Amino acid sequence: MRLQGPLWTIFRYEIAMLLRDTRTLLIAVVAPLVLFPLFIFVTNRVDEREEQRLEEAVYSYAVVGSEAEWARMRVERALLGDTVEGRSRIRFAERREEDPDAALQSGDLELVVESFTGDEYRALLEAERDSAMAALADSAAARQEAAQLPPEPVPPVPARALRLRYRADSDFSRRARDRLADRLREDREAERDSLFMARGFPVPVEEVIPVEFENVASPQKEGGAVLGLILTPALLLLMLTGGSIVAVDAISGEKERGTLETLLTTAASRGEIVWAKLLAVIVVGLAVAAVNVANLSVYLGLGLLDLPPSLAIDLDPGRIIVLFLLFVPLAVVVAAALLLLSGVSKSYREYQIYFFPVLLVFILPAAAPVLPGMELRSAIALVPIAGLAVAVREMLLGPVDLLFTALAFLTTTTSAIWLALLTERTLSNERLISRQELDEADLLGGAALFPRHVLRWFLGLWVVFFIVSLWFGDSLGVRGQILVNLVGIFLGGSLFLIHRYDLPVRETLSLRMPHPAAWLAALVGAPSALILGMGLAELVDAYLFPVPEAMLEAFAESLTEPEMGMWQLLLFLSIMPGVLEEIAFRGVLLSGVRKRMGPWRTALVVGAVFGFFHVSLFRILPTAWLGVILAGVVLLSGSLLPAILWHLLNNALAIVPGMKGWVPEDFEPSGWIVAASAAGLAFSFWLLWTTRPDTTPSPTRGRARASAGPDPVRESEPLEPSRA
Repeated sequence: MRLQGPLWTIFRYEIAMLLRDTRTLLIAVVAPLVLFPLFIFVTNRVDEREEQRLEEAVYSYAVVGSEAEWARMRVERALLGDTVEGRSRIRFAERREEDPDAALQSGDLELVVESFTGDEYRALLEAERDSAMAALADSAAARQEAAQLPPEPVPPVPARALRLRYRADSDFSRRARDRLADRLREDREAERDSLFMARGFPVPVEEVIPVEFENVASPQKEGGAVLGLILTPALLLLMLTGGSIVAVDAISGEKERGTLETLLTTAASRGEIVWAKLLAVIVVGLAVAAVNVANLSVYLGLGLLDLPPSLAIDLDPGRIIVLFLLFVPLAVVVAAALLLLSGVSKSYREYQIYFFPVLLVFILPAAAPVLPGMELRSAIALVPIAGLAVAVREMLLGPVDLLFTALAFLTTTTSAIWLALLTERTLSNERLISRQELDEADLLGGAALFPRHVLRWFLGLWVVFFIVSLWFGDSLGVRGQILVNLVGIFLGGSLFLIHRYDLPVRETLSLRMPHPAAWLAALVGAPSALILGMGLAELVDAYLFPVPEAMLEAFAESLTEPEMGMWQLLLFLSIMPGVLEEIAFRGVLLSGVRKRMGPWRTALVVGAVFGFFHVSLFRILPTAWLGVILAGVVLLSGSLLPAILWHLLNNALAIVPGMKGWVPEDFEPSGWIVAASAAGLAFSFWLLWTTRPDTTPSPTRGRARASAGPDPVRESEPLEPSRA
């Protein structure tokens, strides 16, 4: 690639057009210059206004209950603590209301202070306990079992008690609750201490095991921790929006205007055209990075703005330069992805439809620093974009880990080079000429178009799956979610695609009897792959995404319901997923992907899609591992049936031994078990490989038919030239 000749001419033309485009200049240059100081200004103003509103507000409350006079006295005494020097004054005013609850709901009151006698408070606690137990016991069997247990004792209660009722949807009501609760707590502690001293406590109570708090983090580190979480996602968002304007106009726009054909008639090759346009988009990304890093150095380094304490960051010139260099491969990745998207899109409208999923694909790994316990010195350094985002955060925090920062940089750089080459190769050889260009699939339609559209359809299914789980998961329950996801989304989506593209069912789903050895391979391979998958999950937990034990326990509990028997567990968590997920992923998805990719890429893509449908981050890699294995089973055996058996065995083995107590909860496979599992998995795939069906066409005839179709003259033998 040379920066001269046609490539350099086209590049200069693209930059000239870019400079005339006010939208790009506004988003890529002006917006970063304005947004950072605007963010600082708004933050300071919000803090000032919040403090002013806190000081000027008068919080109204009402006192109700059988011990109202006592409660009123306690509140008034607690509020006297606001006269302490150095504490902001908070003004409360009592109001007498005929219906305090209605006034609280309408916003006329911020708080209702409810008082109880000891007996009333005990009855309240017992009622809340019984209500909680009834909510948990949601079946007749569970209620009967709970009724046979002795009731949980209610702890001792005081002679009087208070309860603060507030509205969580009101800032004023929440603030009044917090402030009054703090004052009441301080008053209670002061009364307790005075009682201790009156009874002859030998030393002041505050001297008994004194606890001191000291923040050892410097303001610079605190500021780096805050900015490090948002800098990469914000910068990436600006790169995507600014670069998108250039990319969509570079190819999709020229397709609609019909000017791309004119460009293709010049002396420039398709590769030179692609590289020139790619360089133009990269320039926008680098401009965004340069402007934002310059913002940091100017506003933070020179102190031109009064920064809030959370942004007191110290950046030396060397760190600023390294920070900019880290963003260079990020700009290349964004540019290549956007240009590739523009090339495969036939119009502005189609580009806009695809842009939002691409935006999510970039933003999600850039948010890796937000994850708890995420450190650069882990496998996250090998994840493109995510490792770079964590490296940026740690650079803003303090000492730089040169080794893992360089590793994160190299990983993203490698991804950038690969994606740039993929963009150049794809747009040089495929549908680049014009939006009117039609290939054979466009003319045939139906099943011929399905391989081109299958991934976008499964992206749509993922969006539906995610929204249903997010919005309706709790209300549906475990069995409801399984029925909706497996039957409604996976099976329903698969049948829709088969009908939509008129796909042959038997061929699409690979519904054919395999070689008998495939069944043995499934029986041996399922437990072997499961144990290796458990090891992979442990590696993810140890080095990539540490998961708290409480989260794992909560996830395990969310998979079952108390009254689900063993047969229901096997039906909902083993048999149904084994059949319906295989129909969707190793049936419909694999049949579309394999027609455009080789076997290795097909297995990896199908496995990755399968993993992302299990949206919990700590499950994606182990589930993708199973997806790749099952895709390999179908590709080698030529049948979906062994994969179904393998899948349901995998799920059953993950459920039954633990439920029956055959293995301890903290079971970890030893080294020899892992080695035996690896040997078992290798044996299974050796069986599949040696017994795979022979679907290879004859070399001459197969190539001739694939390229030219059947010969209308003589199909039985190749044509030969006439002899004299």
